[in-house]
Amino acid sequence: MNATAQLKREQSSPPAVGLPRIINNSVALVLLDLLNKAIPLIVFPRVVRALGPAVYGRLGFAGAVAGFFGLLASPGFSTYALREAAKNSEKVAFLVKHVLGARVVFATGAYVLLALFTLLFAPPDGQTRLLIMLSGLAFVAGSLDTQWIFAARSRMSMIAAQGALAQLAYAGLILALVRGSGDAWIVPLATLLSLGLSTAFIWLPARREYHIPLPVISPQTWGIFLPICLVMGFSSLMSMIYDQIDVVMLKYLRPDAELGTYVASYGLMTMAMSFLPILGQVFLPLLSETAGQGRNAQNRNAEKRYLRWFGNATVGLALPIAVGGFILAVPLTQLVFGSQYSGSGILFRWLMLTIITGPAASYCGAQLIPNGREKKYLVAVLAGASTNVVLNLFFIPKYGALAAAFTTAFSQGVVALMNYYFVRDLTRPPLFAAVAMSVPATCVMAVSLVTVKTMFPVHVLVLVTLGALAYLGVYTLSLTLWNRISHSVNVL
Repeated sequence: MNATAQLKREQSSPPAVGLPRIINNSVALVLLDLLNKAIPLIVFPRVVRALGPAVYGRLGFAGAVAGFFGLLASPGFSTYALREAAKNSEKVAFLVKHVLGARVVFATGAYVLLALFTLLFAPPDGQTRLLIMLSGLAFVAGSLDTQWIFAARSRMSMIAAQGALAQLAYAGLILALVRGSGDAWIVPLATLLSLGLSTAFIWLPARREYHIPLPVISPQTWGIFLPICLVMGFSSLMSMIYDQIDVVMLKYLRPDAELGTYVASYGLMTMAMSFLPILGQVFLPLLSETAGQGRNAQNRNAEKRYLRWFGNATVGLALPIAVGGFILAVPLTQLVFGSQYSGSGILFRWLMLTIITGPAASYCGAQLIPNGREKKYLVAVLAGASTNVVLNLFFIPKYGALAAAFTTAFSQGVVALMNYYFVRDLTRPPLFAAVAMSVPATCVMAVSLVTVKTMFPVHVLVLVTLGALAYLGVYTLSLTLWNRISHSVNVL
């Protein structure tokens, strides 16, 4: 490679990102996540109580169906664009012009297919069909999303700002308008309006700062990226199957009230696992950057460092949330859902297993897409989807929502094992340190929660605060001791 080409490569590649930048990005997204948790603590109980289990079950079914067609609307376009923009910033204009153009066409076609499905195959009640059609408008509005530009540049503050505005708009609409079961249509409409607002707020600064062009429809150019995107998109479809197919099956095989109880419990579990998207947004661009610059010693060391931080964060968050949620499942669900959703505590308790297997699948597969192993990622999620469908067909008719909770966790475990197998030849820093720091803190937290919960009539929010303080205190001590031991070993 000549000097000019080398200089061009260095200019187009982002600078090395250190721990302070990662912390700043994580803090920005954590602040957004805190807002994302604070608002649902108000909005989510309001919605589930106002709609009731049966109507909320229809809303969950509509969201799941629209989600499947939403994957047809954007088969891996955003992930591909983020990866390529992280590798080379000079591609941003091309990606906006052609990838977004393709996304608009695919979103329009997917919505037409959703309308046909609703007309021919959806349950016949008018409310369910209306909710499906309104839910589908979200992926049409999101086809112009350019959030990936700022994610690729590790500028998470922009993402956090527009996400906060969208959340506040959504919460305002829900709190102002949702009063009873007849207002279910307002929920997808509020999602649509807030998504349109966030898309506009991220598009305008992207247009100003990066001078991005308008999307164009140029099918002759799609051959450059569409095969890769379709593989990613099919992988996402398989991922959603093992994540949401149980909702669809419950709609057709069990009563709406049981479906609503499961959807509500699953939604609360998803809120508890919201740290995964944050970690993905922070580390996917960094791992794509190191993969795009070659496999030399410097990039391997950077990749190992990023994976070590990723692993520490994943284990350090997943273990206490899963254990704490398992212990406090019943009082938590009673606080959020009220008395209408009987049995939600048991479902939520066993859904906590997914907070172990889900992050494990995410961490083990973090290197597949950055390193261009989309087909292996597809095989992994296809195995998980197949496992989930087969298990659900056998167990949901007899055991209902409880079976769905177990099959989801088990399927995520299958994906985790497959991902681990497919990256065994790449950099795999040990997770022993992460486990050694988190397990003692989690055990102390669990003992504290069980003891106080058994001996004193304490409100569940006080228990959550106590558990968080106990975990953070012991974890900080474990981290300090581990760092001192590691320093002593390195000196020797």
